[in-house]
Amino acid sequence: MCNLPVILIPDFCTMKNQVKPDYTEMKRLLGLTIFTIFSVCGYSQNQAVDSLKEVFDRLEGKINALDERVLVNEADLGKLNKIKVSGYVQAQWENYGKDLVKTNDPANNFYIRRARVKFMYEPLDGIKFVIQPDFSTGSLSLKDAYAVVNIPKLKNFTLWAGQFNRPDYEVEYSSNQREVLERSRIIRAIYPGEREIGVKLEYIGSKIPLKFQLMAMNGNFTGTQAKDYDSKKDLMGRLVYSIKLPDAGLGIDLGANGYFGGNRIKYNTFVSNLEGKLDSTSFTAGDYLDKNWAGGEIQIFADILGGMAFKGEYVAGVNSASSSTNQDSKAKLADMRRDPIKLRNFSGYYIYLIKNIGPKNQFVAKYDYYDPNTKLSGDAAKNELFYKTFTLAWQYYLNDNIRLSFNYELPKNETNSTNTKDLKDNTLGVRIQAKF
Repeated sequence: MCNLPVILIPDFCTMKNQVKPDYTEMKRLLGLTIFTIFSVCGYSQNQAVDSLKEVFDRLEGKINALDERVLVNEADLGKLNKIKVSGYVQAQWENYGKDLVKTNDPANNFYIRRARVKFMYEPLDGIKFVIQPDFSTGSLSLKDAYAVVNIPKLKNFTLWAGQFNRPDYEVEYSSNQREVLERSRIIRAIYPGEREIGVKLEYIGSKIPLKFQLMAMNGNFTGTQAKDYDSKKDLMGRLVYSIKLPDAGLGIDLGANGYFGGNRIKYNTFVSNLEGKLDSTSFTAGDYLDKNWAGGEIQIFADILGGMAFKGEYVAGVNSASSSTNQDSKAKLADMRRDPIKLRNFSGYYIYLIKNIGPKNQFVAKYDYYDPNTKLSGDAAKNELFYKTFTLAWQYYLNDNIRLSFNYELPKNETNSTNTKDLKDNTLGVRIQAKF
C-alpha cells in the first residue's frame, strides 16, 4: 500500500455556466496527476523493498552465525560421543578372626574397597586412550593409564603402552566381575599391585581362536615403583587357545604363561639363598637375582542347569624379594644382615567352581594354595609359611548394576616351632557393588 497524495480535481458541474473549458489544458493536468500518483507509489514501494531487504540481510547474518554455532556444537558433541565413562564402587564390611586383630584394634570394619572411574577416549577407529584412578578408603592412586593402537597392515595385532594389567588370567579378570572378594594368594604375591609400566604386543585371532600376549616391563621388586632402577627389563608372555563345543554346551580355554626377569642387587649383597641360608660371598653389587616362573591355566564353561564354570591355574618358579636396605646406600652392615634380599623357589595354584542358581544367584567354592619357599618345610619365618585357603561365596544380582556378595575365607597355615598351631584368621566379608 502507498499513501496517495491529495489532488484537487476541477468541479465540471459548477463550470457549465462559465466559459467553455480548455480540454487541452485538462488533459495535460490529468496526465500530470496520474504521473504524480504513480511516481509517489513507486517511490514508497522502493522504500519498502529496501527496508525489507535490510531485514532479510540481518536475518541471514543471524542464521549463518547460528549455523556456525551448530557446526561447532556438533563437532564438540562428536568428540564427547567418543568418550566412554564407566566405573564402580565397592562398599565392604569385614569381620576378622582374633589372630588378625591387634590389641585395641576393631574386630570388624566398614570401608570402601574400590571406587574407580574409567575414562576411555577413541578418537579414531583402532586407537584408544584409557585412564582409571582409584579412590579407595585411605588412598588415591592411578590404576590404568595407557594407549592402545591397532598396528597398520598387521591384522588383529595391537600395541599397548603405559600402565596396565600384567598378562595373566586372574590379574586381567576385572575385580568388578570376580566371583570372590580378592585374588588368590599366589597371584597377589608374584604380581603385587597387578599393574606394571611397559609395552605389550597382543594378537587376537579372528579365524584361529588364539590369543597371544608379549609384554616388556620395568619389573621392579614391588611393582609399585614408577621408575625403574636398573637397565634390565622383564618379559612376560601368555598364550591361550579356545575350544568351542556348541553341541555339548562347552567352552574350554587352555593357556600357558611365563615370566622372565631379574632384580638387581644395588647395595645390599647379603642374600638369603634358596636353602634359606645367608650368603654374602656369591653375589656382588650389580648382580641380578633370578625372577623366572612358568604356569598353565584352564577355564571350562558349561551350559548345564543354568550355567557352571571351572577355572584353575598353576605357577611355579624362582622369585626374589627386595629389602629396604638394598635401596639405601648408607644402610649399616648389621641392618643389611638382618634384612637380606631373599631368593626363593615357590609354587601355588587356585581352583574355582562356580554354579549359577537361577538368573540372580551364584554359588562359588574356591581353593588356593601358595608356598613361598618349597625348598624348606616348616619354615622358621612367619611370612614364609605355606597357606591352604578355602573360600565359600554367594552372589546375588539385584539387577545389571547392583550385586551383593557374601564371602567366607578359611586359611590354614603351615606350622613350625615358632607357629605351633593354625592361626584363627578366618574372615567374613560382605560387599555391595554398584557399577555404571
